[in-house]
Amino acid sequence: MDWFRTFLIVSLAILGWNLIYQWNADYGVKPGSEMQANQFQAKNDSDEAQSVQSMNDNDSGVPLVESQDKKQAEASKNASQGKDLNQDFAPTQASNAKKVDSPATLKEVVQVKTDVFTAGIELNGGDLVALALNKYPVSIDRPQDPFVMLTSSDRAKFIAETGLIGSSARDLDVSKGEGRPSFSSPSKRFKMKGDVLVVPLSYENANGVKFEKRYIFTKGSYKIQIEHVIVNQSDSTWVGRPYGRLRRSDFADPSETGGFGLPTFLGAAYWDPEEKFTKLKFSDIEDEAEDNKTLLNKTIKGSWIGVMQHYFVTAWAPDKDDQNLYRATYNANPKLPSGKEFVLDAVLPQVETSAGETNTVTQTLYVGPKIQARLKETAHGLNLAVDYGPLFFISDALMGIMKFIYGVVGNYGFSIILLTVFVKLLLFPLSAKGYKSMAHLREVGPKLTALKKKYGDDRQKMSEELMKLYKKEKINPLGGCLPMIVQMPVFLALYWALLESVELRQAPFIFWIQDLSLMDPLFVLPLLMGASMWFQQRLNPEPPDPMQAKIMKFMPVVMTFLFLFFPSGLVLYWLTNNILSIAQQTYITKKFAKNKATSQST
Repeated sequence: MDWFRTFLIVSLAILGWNLIYQWNADYGVKPGSEMQANQFQAKNDSDEAQSVQSMNDNDSGVPLVESQDKKQAEASKNASQGKDLNQDFAPTQASNAKKVDSPATLKEVVQVKTDVFTAGIELNGGDLVALALNKYPVSIDRPQDPFVMLTSSDRAKFIAETGLIGSSARDLDVSKGEGRPSFSSPSKRFKMKGDVLVVPLSYENANGVKFEKRYIFTKGSYKIQIEHVIVNQSDSTWVGRPYGRLRRSDFADPSETGGFGLPTFLGAAYWDPEEKFTKLKFSDIEDEAEDNKTLLNKTIKGSWIGVMQHYFVTAWAPDKDDQNLYRATYNANPKLPSGKEFVLDAVLPQVETSAGETNTVTQTLYVGPKIQARLKETAHGLNLAVDYGPLFFISDALMGIMKFIYGVVGNYGFSIILLTVFVKLLLFPLSAKGYKSMAHLREVGPKLTALKKKYGDDRQKMSEELMKLYKKEKINPLGGCLPMIVQMPVFLALYWALLESVELRQAPFIFWIQDLSLMDPLFVLPLLMGASMWFQQRLNPEPPDPMQAKIMKFMPVVMTFLFLFFPSGLVLYWLTNNILSIAQQTYITKKFAKNKATSQST
């Protein structure tokens, strides 16, 4: 029925607009965050980009690390934050801090360069305070600048902290006034030359227990193994718990490229065998903390916890057989630009090392792109960080086909076109039924017009006569709509697959389109899409209601405006779908008319 089809399209448009508005409200760039995001990625006026570039050019310099004077404030913050976790897992320790490490110690950073990472490890605490992805440039205009994942600057803070807590451990224990342990390193600069690079850090406590923290980087891998080697040369048993922590200030997603109305999720996430993949909005973590509650404080076997952003993920993935504690907390920190810091913890089971023994505990940190195969091999359920929504099983299948096509043609733009052709052919039987119904409605158009003139002011009589006409002509009034409804899940799944796939980031198509994840800079594809939608509309019978007819004529204009700011890969898919729909509908309409003429002649 025409009114139903119009209602469906308008409802979908209104729903889409409301979703866009709500997503912007929930996950979009906040007024105070937009400036931070711009500063976070600025090329020439940013300390971060300059230091990364310096390291790329001459293998010197420290990427994304605060200067000495800015680190002085950070020292006192480490002490105050350490008290929280320490009280939970080592309640016998005191809570007052007497002193912290000197700024000179805080400034020391070990530089690491592998084939995929440019990183910095701070000797005070042995934390990963800077990391950039060498194979993922910030933008196509800045191919020499790697995309920054972890940073410790005055503009944004996102670091991966590791250590040992407990009655015998020093990390986060400020009761003795010692602060974080100060490691030593055999070198201040490491560069990968083979398949594996090991960065050893070590220190010895006053009781004669030696600790070595080893960062193990593997060629081509975005997984970082962190080994804690405990050599107990004391006369008593050492007891402690290894932990991994992500600390992130509140700044916008620097990888967000979707354009107006298409922000993706930025926040925390974890895996639970019972609840499966669970996302935690930063705002919810903050709200719970303000009510003196913890949004996440759960012991789970295996699992993982991390920060999700568009195209990239940072996650701690402890051993799958351990019972690990996962926490998501919030700190109000006026020393940070945003005044906010979100903290995600993965705390491993207690480790006991008897006198004279050596113990080794391993943690895994993933920092890199959302490539499903790599995420799946890192931890169970981590591949769901590629958030395809409730139709993920369809999206997975479609992405598998598109990657296969890409392996043949070597261009993701043409892969999108060929994938759309495949989907349209697959759903052609359903489409054909809808197009036949529309062709039949167009044929009885003059009769519909006559009914409108005769009963235009009497809606009840008009509806009765309309149903009689449909029955006489053997027309299913929903015939043109139901096939569209059945196909909608497939199209939505493909939509999300294209939006979430890191493979489309900075992937070129042809001529002026050099990044399928960005909007068309010349607006050619959106205008062609709008024209194709208008032409497709001309193939359908005009609704008998003048108001419906006006709405339908205005729809291509509205959709064109919305698509102006969509990623060009999505617009390319929609344009291809429209062109194929026009071809299919034209074919079915002509075939219907030919069969009708043949039946009448016989």
